[in-house]
Order: sequence, then C-alpha cells, then structure tokens
Amino acid sequence: MFGIFRSKKYEPLNYELRKWFENSLLWLEEEFPEPKVEDRKIFLPTADNMPFIWNNDEDSVQKALKMVAGCMAIPENELELDFYETGITEINSGYNPIFLNSESDQAAGLYYEKDERGKYTIAIDKQFVNSPEHAIAIIAHELSHVKLLGEKRIEENDEHLTDLATVLFGFGIFCANTSFQYYQSSSGWGYSYQGYMNQDEWAYSLALLAYMRNEEKPDWANSLNPTLKKDFDRSLKYILDNEDEIFKFDPEPDK
Repeated sequence: MFGIFRSKKYEPLNYELRKWFENSLLWLEEEFPEPKVEDRKIFLPTADNMPFIWNNDEDSVQKALKMVAGCMAIPENELELDFYETGITEINSGYNPIFLNSESDQAAGLYYEKDERGKYTIAIDKQFVNSPEHAIAIIAHELSHVKLLGEKRIEENDEHLTDLATVLFGFGIFCANTSFQYYQSSSGWGYSYQGYMNQDEWAYSLALLAYMRNEEKPDWANSLNPTLKKDFDRSLKYILDNEDEIFKFDPEPDK
C-alpha cells in the first residue's frame, strides 16, 4: 500500500533519447576512428590547458580556430575566419549560412559551405572575443559542421549530431558549460543559452564518453560547472549501474 511513496527510478533521459545518443556516439566513433576514443585529448577551460595566451582579441580567436582545426584534422588553409556584430545575420558570402543558436533571435556563430576558393567560412559574434570558453565552443560546433556536412558524411544538417560531435572531438566541456548560464548582478539576474542540446543531454553524452574511455571518475569532469557536474555524476552512475543496457539496441522490426 505504500508503493505510491517510493521514489521513481532515476533515468537521465527517456529511453528513445538515450538510445539516440548512444547510437549516434557510436556512429561518430566509426566515422572518426583515429585517434581512438580513449586516446583523444579532452580540452579543459583552464589557462594551463591552452597552447597560447588569450588576449581578448581577434588574433586569439584565430589561434583557437587553428588549434581546434588541428584536432579535427581540418587543413587550416581551407578555413577563413570572419566576425560580425550582434544582430547582423548576413556576411559578404555567396553561400547560405548555418547558424549556431545563442538567444532566440541571434546567432553566436555561422558556418558557410566551401566556396569557389575551396574555403569554408566560420564567423563569430564579436561579443565572444572576450570569452575564450564561448569562442572555443562556437568554433568547435562550426568546425563539426565541416566534418559532417562539409566532408559529406551527412546529407542534411543535424544540429544535435553536430553538438554531439564536439564531445567526441574533445570539446564537450566547453560546449556544455556555455549551453546555459545564469548571470546575477545587483539589479537582478538573467541567463544565456547557446547551442542545441540541453543540460541533461550534455551530461548524458559526456557520461557516455567517460564510459567509452573506461573512466569511472574522470578528472576532466571537474571542469564542468557545478550543476552539470551533478547531472554528469548521476548519468555516469546510471550507466555503470545499467551496463547491460548501454549500447544495446532493440532489433529492427520485420518489414
């Protein structure tokens, strides 16, 4: 009679979403097998983890683009970096852009397909020049478009898959931490939102990555913001407690 008072078993996401993320991460691993997932570097938003000093200028963003492109095996000479002011949604290019969401009516970053010069254009809102974590998250997302759309691995844009690709490439902490942030001042509080995956999805994706790397308590997870770290820990515990269900998929129904 007291069953109604029992707490419901914790599940990070619903079954369909969990399986989508598990299947998609395996697909990404198959598409990008080198280096092996356990050997990939996980980039952290710390000064000692960066190969250069961030000077809050466009040159710093250019250096970040070079760093991320190198990690994704994208030739630097195939990339062009541009900047725009908040609210401007068109850049001097003959190709249609793909936007990275920031606020509902603005784009934090833009990706343009390869032009007649053989170059992809990546554009970033100038306001993020002063925020290395945001800038690197945007670059990682936009260059994931290059790897997926530009290299013809997918035919249609899939923003959730693009976000997830940043996890495999080692930039998931940057993207997760900037996906949703609260700001508080003496006059009140507010928030900013960037990207497409929500906090629970980032936490589960990063926990899957840790599981694939055979890491039960990865040090890199300590670089997540406190709320995300809590969700990450719960997700990883769920995965470890239910190993027989992880990366297991129902057979396709007979046609």
